[in-house]
Amino acid sequence: MKNILIIVANPKKESLSFAIANRYKELSLKNSASIEIIDLYKDEYQQPFFTYADDPYKIEVTKEMKYYQDKISKADEIVIIFPYWWGSMPAILKNFIDWNLSMGFAAEFVNGRPKGLLTNKIVKIFTTTGTPYFLYMLTGANARLKNMFKKQIIEFCGMKLEEFNVFGGIDTKLKDINKILDKIKV
Repeated sequence: MKNILIIVANPKKESLSFAIANRYKELSLKNSASIEIIDLYKDEYQQPFFTYADDPYKIEVTKEMKYYQDKISKADEIVIIFPYWWGSMPAILKNFIDWNLSMGFAAEFVNGRPKGLLTNKIVKIFTTTGTPYFLYMLTGANARLKNMFKKQIIEFCGMKLEEFNVFGGIDTKLKDINKILDKIKV
């Protein structure tokens, strides 16, 4: 059975982010997958702001890190869903990455080169924005965000980016949300 971890970084339960998460869960359950959704804004294992004040290579594993790292370890597939804010991800998602994709767990350096430790995991990303998709495409913002996730996070940790989806212009009354949800595939 496939284990899927869905990480949602949106403070609004009524958001398209959660609609996407619920659709993904619904479709995955039809394929007999095991699904867990983590709501970073409401999860009981909230983590304080990561400051890098200490040596990032010698971080003491907290109970929150252990909890999230166990979820990541068990997952065959990680689905990350968030609103595209100010050209990037919400700070709470970056904080989650800083804490939990730590050196020694997600990656290590061997002979001065990074080696990802989270192999055999695929990642799918779904992000939403009020700005029309074509504007971010024209400015290169979509490619920059995808490349950052793919090269500097996902592949660095040994995982494989299987999908990267940007749904733009969602704040307009003309946008048919059901058409977006129909694009969600597992």
